[in-house]
Amino acid sequence: MSPQASLSILRHELRLIVTDPGTVIFVILMPLLMVALMKDLFAGELAAQGFTGANGSEFAVPGMAVAFAGFGVGYAGFTFFRDHGWGTWDRLRATPASAVDILVGKVTPTVLVSVTQLGLLFALGGPLFGLRITGSVAALTALIIVLALALSAFGMLITAFSRTMNQLNAVGSVGGMAMAMLGGAWVPLTAMPGWAQAVAPALPTYWAMEGFTNVILEGGGMRQVVIPVVVMTGFGVLFTVLAAWRFRFEDTKIYYG
Repeated sequence: MSPQASLSILRHELRLIVTDPGTVIFVILMPLLMVALMKDLFAGELAAQGFTGANGSEFAVPGMAVAFAGFGVGYAGFTFFRDHGWGTWDRLRATPASAVDILVGKVTPTVLVSVTQLGLLFALGGPLFGLRITGSVAALTALIIVLALALSAFGMLITAFSRTMNQLNAVGSVGGMAMAMLGGAWVPLTAMPGWAQAVAPALPTYWAMEGFTNVILEGGGMRQVVIPVVVMTGFGVLFTVLAAWRFRFEDTKIYYG
């Protein structure tokens, strides 16, 4: 592995993101709008759970942050399809960069975008919606990072199995939305049917919401989020192993657009 090669690819991908920031803006502005519309709906549910001083943003902000981070799971895969569509994939493979260099250089910007999106939403939650984080900011940061890594790994898994851009978009959008909904990001888990509550722990988004709730509402620190962090890390490792097993650099990806 060559860190210099990975860094070169990473810089290239970041330049493309800066020149076309529409996706990044969407996953920041839309969650803020959704929080503004929905936070009052969650205040009663939180009060029923014993959090009488909550104004609803304590669930709405992390919920919408997780939900829209889920929408971005296919972004890393898009960069591979784009290279095939632009005819630059073979040229990239012909460079001294190894397969690992290419993967690291292309996936890292997606992780950085997810971390930035999640971090900004929590940072803006206070001044815009009165969000108070009673626990450790370090614990919150750890949760953000491992969630971004797990979702990016899931995106690469989808990419490995997708042959066309349409497949990537369909599976990525549906998969990301399903993970967010069933993980308790759109609706508090206590308000979901029994079968959904049983399924939720099998998803990284559930553990993200568990960790965020602990830090924001219960004053949790690093010790209290160890389990969510470890479980989400496990999901990330599992998705990465499966993606590495399935991904073929010689496969042709069909890009539309």
